[in-house]
Amino acid sequence: MSATKPNRSDPADTSAANDHPIIFTHQRTPSGEAPGAVWREPTGAPVSADSAPPAQATTEPPPAKQGVVATLMGLAKRYKRVIQALVLVAIVASLGYSLWKSGSALSHYHWDVQWPLLLAGFALLVAQELSFALIWRGILARLGSHLDIISSERIYLGAEFVRYIPGNVWHVITRVLWAEQRGVPKPIGFASMVIELATKITSAALVFAVSLLFWPDITGLTAHFSRDAVVTIGAIAIPLLLIGLHPRLLEWTLNLGLRLLKRQPTHLTLGYGDLLLITAYWAASWLVAGAGFYLLTRSIAPASFTFATLAICVGVYAIGWDIGFLSFITPSGLGFREAVIAFLLVGSGVVFGPSAPAIAIVIALIARILSTGSEVVCISGAYLVSGGKPPVVVEAAAEGQG
Repeated sequence: MSATKPNRSDPADTSAANDHPIIFTHQRTPSGEAPGAVWREPTGAPVSADSAPPAQATTEPPPAKQGVVATLMGLAKRYKRVIQALVLVAIVASLGYSLWKSGSALSHYHWDVQWPLLLAGFALLVAQELSFALIWRGILARLGSHLDIISSERIYLGAEFVRYIPGNVWHVITRVLWAEQRGVPKPIGFASMVIELATKITSAALVFAVSLLFWPDITGLTAHFSRDAVVTIGAIAIPLLLIGLHPRLLEWTLNLGLRLLKRQPTHLTLGYGDLLLITAYWAASWLVAGAGFYLLTRSIAPASFTFATLAICVGVYAIGWDIGFLSFITPSGLGFREAVIAFLLVGSGVVFGPSAPAIAIVIALIARILSTGSEVVCISGAYLVSGGKPPVVVEAAAEGQG
């Protein structure tokens, strides 16, 4: 790391440094460059007092439109926690009102829970939870870092609990720091997270697009589109999502979002084949969890098995996770995921009848409970099993002092 610093003995240089903050530039050799993604950092040098532009007596006021947007963004940032709480309360109140409104229908509903199906569904959710860390471990391997299975499970599952802090980003920071303690360089850790989130979100949307081909009737969802139109949307979305995984397009999309978040851009160097393979792994995990969600649904709302219903449930569960994750408002998408799942279960006809909305809400809430329970079971097992590489943060600190 190199930095340009002013001569402290020269008063002119000192004043220049105060007016123009020093910008550090990072230089990386090819051997030190993180494979998979390179984080570009700003470069520059301080401007001396002699070359500094003259001060302007007046400045033009910003456009009114930009002023309004900046004001709204400032208010949203200042009252972020209040907004999050209000949105969460509104969603919970809406779901609660729907249950209360359907109270009489629920009281007359024949609750005959099929416990074997419910337990089998929970087991599949546990299987998906375990697969997440394995897929992330494979991404790290493609980027040149290796973790043992036990350590990857402990890091991934432990960091997942941080998702319940509002923002949906803290688990990223936590996982990168914990991985660094076990020998994974921080740039590679961030690169793995960028690739994971991009491919995981895309895979869920891709699974939902495929499931649209199996929707038999959408009149409960919308009266503005025919079934053929929805099938056409799904057929078009599938190749578009696959094309969007191309490294150049994916990098452009990621950097667009990073610029909006005022973060440094990233550069992907993994090949298209690698990204497609990683996406396929995530899609397989959604198939496993979706099958578990189907068993959960049928354990509460029994009906004869059809492949179309299974495909719809897989897609509903996947897109529910996507929307909940991308909400960025409530912790772990609380409320958003449940609202989407309940709405799509009724709209697709998977859950039907006079009490369908209330039954769908109950299914969505139970799915959340089982999903959280699968996390608890997996992380408990990961820490009960012996093995794994211990953290090296203490040793690193001792070396730094020496």
